[in-house]
Amino acid sequence: MKLEKNRAVEDKNLTSNPTSKGSRGEKCLAKFTSSNGSVFGSLILDIRKAGDYSQPLPVAVRIAYEGKKAFLRLGEKYTMEEWIQLCDYEKTGRRAQMAERNNLKALMEKIKDLTNQLISEGTFSIKRLQDRYQGKKDDTTSIYRIWDEYLHEKVDSGKAGTARVGKDVKNRFIKDNGEHVEFSDIDSLFIQKWTATMKKDELSVTYIGIVLRTFRTIVNIAINRNLINGSTKEMFKDSGYNKKASRKHEFLDVATMKQLYDFWEKEEAKDDNGKELLPPKAKHALFRDLGLFLFMYLGDGQNLADTLRLEYDEWYFATHGKQLRFLRHKTMDRNEDASEVIFPVTLEIKKILDKYANKPRQGQRVFSIMSKGITPDKEIWVIQRYNKYIRKHMEIVAKLLGLEQLPTPTWARHSFATNLNNSGRVPYKYISDSMGHSSSGDITSNYIGTYPLEKMLEYNAYLLKESKPANNKAELLELLRSMSAKERKALMKEAEK
Repeated sequence: MKLEKNRAVEDKNLTSNPTSKGSRGEKCLAKFTSSNGSVFGSLILDIRKAGDYSQPLPVAVRIAYEGKKAFLRLGEKYTMEEWIQLCDYEKTGRRAQMAERNNLKALMEKIKDLTNQLISEGTFSIKRLQDRYQGKKDDTTSIYRIWDEYLHEKVDSGKAGTARVGKDVKNRFIKDNGEHVEFSDIDSLFIQKWTATMKKDELSVTYIGIVLRTFRTIVNIAINRNLINGSTKEMFKDSGYNKKASRKHEFLDVATMKQLYDFWEKEEAKDDNGKELLPPKAKHALFRDLGLFLFMYLGDGQNLADTLRLEYDEWYFATHGKQLRFLRHKTMDRNEDASEVIFPVTLEIKKILDKYANKPRQGQRVFSIMSKGITPDKEIWVIQRYNKYIRKHMEIVAKLLGLEQLPTPTWARHSFATNLNNSGRVPYKYISDSMGHSSSGDITSNYIGTYPLEKMLEYNAYLLKESKPANNKAELLELLRSMSAKERKALMKEAEK
C-alpha cells in the first residue's frame, strides 16, 4: 500500500514538473538497433510541440542515424502520466495493459523491418525511411528494379537459364502491362486480368504457368521488403499458376524406342526404290541427333543440358569405362548428393559413343558440341540451339517411320521413367535414384558404390526389350528379391484380397 502511494506521488511529480527526468519524452517503452548497428530506434512520446504535458501527446518511434533524428508517429496518443505508467508496467513485467504495449511494440517492429530492408538494399537514409513509412513513392525502387536485381543475382550465381527465363517473363510483363505498374496496382485482380490477357493471346497453359510462377517470385521479394501488402497465396489463388498440364502422355514405349534404335543403327533413310532421301550432310546431322536423343534415354533419362556438359571424370576411369557419372545441373544447388547420377555404359550407349563422342580423356567433355570455358549465357544459347535441332530432326524421323507422336528431347527422360516402371521388374527406388531424385544423405553412402553394374545392366535392358510375365518360380523369386520390404508387404496384401 505504501509502495503504491509512493509511486502515485512520484508520477504526480513527474507530470507536474516538465523538467524532471523522464518528462521530456525520454521515458522509453522499447528500443531497437538495426541489423548493421548504425540506426537506433526508441518508442517514446513526441513532445517537440507539446505545450501542456497533461494533454494527450503522440506516440512515435524516434530514429537516430549519424547524428540526425526523425520521429515516425504511430497514430496513438497518451498523456505523460499514462505513458510513464505504461513504461513502468513494461519495465516490471506486469500484465497490466499488456495488449496495448504489445500493439505499440508491433508497430515499432514494422519500422525496424523497413529500416533493415533499406539497409539490405543499400539505400538507407532517414528521408527514404520516412517516405517508405508514409507510403510515398520511392523513385529508386519499383517492381522493374526488383526484377532486374533478381536477374543480376541469378546471373552472378551461375544460373543463366533461370535468368533468361526471368528476362523473357519480364518482357512479357512489360508487353502486357506497360512500364508504369506501381506496387499498389499488384493484387489478385491484377493477376486475374493479366492471366486473361495471356489466354486471349492464345498462349499455352504451360507457358502461362511459367510466367505466373516467375512473377510470383518477384512479388514475394516485394512483399518481404514491405513494398506490397498481402500474400501471394491469396493473390494467385485460382490463377492456375500451380496447375501444370499433365505430361504423362509424353513418352515413347519400349517397342517404339527399339524401332528408333534399330533405325539409328542401320543408318539408312531411303525410299521404296532404294534412293537416299537426304543429302550426306543432312543425313549425318539427322542420325547424330537421333543418337543423342537415344543416349539421353538410355543414359538414365538425362536432359540435354546434362548430356552436353557430361565429362569423362574419375568415376569413368575407375570403372574402366563401364559407367559414367554427372551431377544434375538443375538440382545440384539444392542437394549435391541427390543430384548425382551414375549410369552404365551399355552396349547400345557404347555404339553411340564410338560414333560421336570425343576420345576418353579425364576432364574432357564426352561430346564436342559444347566447349568448356564458355560463359553461362553462351552455354544456354548452345543448349537451346541444339534443343531446336533435335526437335526438328526427331520430327523428320517420326515422319519417316510413320510415328503418330512427335517426340522432343524432354521425352527421353519421361520415357526412361515410364518404361522402367511399366516393366514390373525394376524397383521404384532404382528409377528414382537413377534420375537423381533421391539420396540417403548419410556419410557412409559417400564411400559405397551405387548399384552393382550387373544390376544396372539388368534393369536398363528393359529400356529396349519388353518385359514378359514371370512364369516360373525362379523369375518370381528374383522379382521379389528386387523389391523392398515395403513393396513386398504391399504385394502380399494385394494378393490376399
